[in-house]
Amino acid sequence: MSTRTRLEYSGPCLVFVTTTVKDWTPVFRDKALAEIVLDQFRSAILHYEASCIAYVLIMPSYLHVALGFKEYQIVRKFMQSLKILSSKRLRPMLPNVLRTHFEQNGKYGFWMPRYDELVISTEKQFRVKLDYIHNNPVRGNLVDAPEDWPYSSAGDWLSDRPGVIPIDKDFRYLIE
Repeated sequence: MSTRTRLEYSGPCLVFVTTTVKDWTPVFRDKALAEIVLDQFRSAILHYEASCIAYVLIMPSYLHVALGFKEYQIVRKFMQSLKILSSKRLRPMLPNVLRTHFEQNGKYGFWMPRYDELVISTEKQFRVKLDYIHNNPVRGNLVDAPEDWPYSSAGDWLSDRPGVIPIDKDFRYLIE
């Protein structure tokens, strides 16, 4: 997995993260593959003691999340773990044509080698990202309303209907 220079930041943080499947391949239209990533995401949250603040998971080829961490340096470990372990679990489940697509020159790579992150430092910035995350399936013409996407925290935020991942609405300590 390639790396890039990260922020010189330390301490607790709220981070908006996006990661994408290689070549934007829409593999998560297959519910079984989507569930593998969802399960690995849950495991990573528990293992790294992260707070899931908001999410839109399992878009056809990417995911967006807002996560809270006790220490900024954990973000890299969290994402590395999520991507490596989900890739290993997905590999044997992929149809041959997709497995071949992700294997080039003897190397298997399911996710794009990098991910994007933004440390959220204000309430206004959080609200913008929350809206962006939840409206992503609507902008992608996948659903009519944000809370209709089954892999989203929009229901938690907009209608108090729990989603597939428990969220932490008491995260203010991360941006104050």
